[in-house]
Amino acid sequence: LGDCTAICEKIYSSPVPLVYTRHTARFLSLWALLLPAALYSAFSDLGMVWGILPASSILAFFLFGVDELAMQLEEPFSILPMQSFCDQILLASEILAGNTDDDE
Repeated sequence: LGDCTAICEKIYSSPVPLVYTRHTARFLSLWALLLPAALYSAFSDLGMVWGILPASSILAFFLFGVDELAMQLEEPFSILPMQSFCDQILLASEILAGNTDDDE
């Protein structure tokens, strides 16, 4: 149990480099900005130039959502119910040690 706690503390105290987070956000922003130019020829061949903006918006919305999800998964302890986990571990350890209040 102590080894698991030490590993979790190590994960918790190791931040994701800020350069990585900034790089992915900048790259995704640039990609979303240039996406309408890339879609222009495909939509103009179909005669639906008006569809570039909605298609670009939908794709950008989903990709920025995936980016936000990735940022939250980089710090799992902020979204996990840690108090519940700790309470369950405490209860299990008290049962194993024979120190439950159920005997009274």
